[in-house]
Amino acid sequence: MISRDLGFALLELLLSIGFTIVAVRLLVINGLERLARVLGWSAKTQGQILGYATSLPELVAVLATALNGRESLEGGFWNIASSNVINLVLFLAAVVFYLRYWELLNPRFIEEISFCGFSVLLPLVLAATGVNPSLVLSLALLGCFLGYNLLDHNLAELQGKRGQEASAQPPDQAQGTAAAHTPPSRGTVPALVLLLLGAVTLAIAGHRLGNSAEMLIEAIQLPAWLVGCCLGLVTSLPELTSFFELYGRSTGQGETRKLDATQANLDTLVSSNMANIGLIYPLGLVAFQISEWLGLDALIGT
Repeated sequence: MISRDLGFALLELLLSIGFTIVAVRLLVINGLERLARVLGWSAKTQGQILGYATSLPELVAVLATALNGRESLEGGFWNIASSNVINLVLFLAAVVFYLRYWELLNPRFIEEISFCGFSVLLPLVLAATGVNPSLVLSLALLGCFLGYNLLDHNLAELQGKRGQEASAQPPDQAQGTAAAHTPPSRGTVPALVLLLLGAVTLAIAGHRLGNSAEMLIEAIQLPAWLVGCCLGLVTSLPELTSFFELYGRSTGQGETRKLDATQANLDTLVSSNMANIGLIYPLGLVAFQISEWLGLDALIGT
């Protein structure tokens, strides 16, 4: 018979999953789409911002594990490594579900697919080589993250992926006059509020997801690497919701809009994965080193 504490943990896990899905669908994506219409953002820019937003649960989970000692930090690393692989699998699942696999053969996506492969292989290489967590490793990973952003920005500029979408859908005729006389700032504020609420909800839900999942997993006495992999599956829920939601919204809206959805989803995948291994895990390493220097890991881990 399941104990009362584990029953509450299971209920908290299910509620956190629900809040995560609602936050992504109704707050983050809606706010991002509104802001993109007002500011004329491209599908690529939307995807990258969405990718960073959906990485908030990993950020919360990794920082929490980093403060609990070296063994817990190992679980945080496997959270990142497994999350990057799982994100790719979930993206491919959405591609197959919506029959969009032929779009991946389009030459315009070769850079994003290459970055995706790098983001999946890098943590696996680190795991295979057994590199010790250190500040040097965190600086190297941060350098990879900055290099990705610089290279991706320059390549996107060359191909015109960051300009305002020429194929952006015009407003409905009933809304056209009102939109023409609405100052951009009045459309920006509600969009930013939705995004902020979504980000806060994702961070809180991610924290509760990690806590409840870890409690359930530790009750089964799993090793740290397997705990991290299970947490990686849980913290990939925002990406899962994003991939299917973006493809669902583009269905029946023309070939160009379909390509925009694939562009946004690819950049969501890549930016989330690169943020995981190139920004979030290094921040976890820094937090771990600081906690060791101050002796906080022993206090928190007890």
